[in-house]
Amino acid sequence: MDILVEAHSGIRWLVLIGLIATVVIAFMRSSGEAGPSDRWLQWVAILFDIQVALGIILYIVNQGWNQGGFIAVFHPIGMLAASAVFHIGLGRGRKVEGGEGWRTIGLMTLLSLILVVAAIPWQRGF
Repeated sequence: MDILVEAHSGIRWLVLIGLIATVVIAFMRSSGEAGPSDRWLQWVAILFDIQVALGIILYIVNQGWNQGGFIAVFHPIGMLAASAVFHIGLGRGRKVEGGEGWRTIGLMTLLSLILVVAAIPWQRGF
């Protein structure tokens, strides 16, 4: 089980870096500058989904609901909300052509990033 905890903890850094880069890329593309293809968004979404899946498995196996307020309630709700916001932003952004779509993706990813940072249990260490 420790390997799942370590994977969940390690992948968070990839998700954070991916979200930060997505915000930057989306705002660059919304202003007309060139940036990476949509393939980047797919990789970030896959990483985010793996992170959430690992979190759900750990929550169930470790009975997260018995681990105190932050881990029992705020962490899972915050992360599920962050994932939902990110995916909704991708869906809405892809429906709109051009810069406005990228602006939507950037704003929704920024909101998702804020939720992720707020819901990480930083007191557990790096």
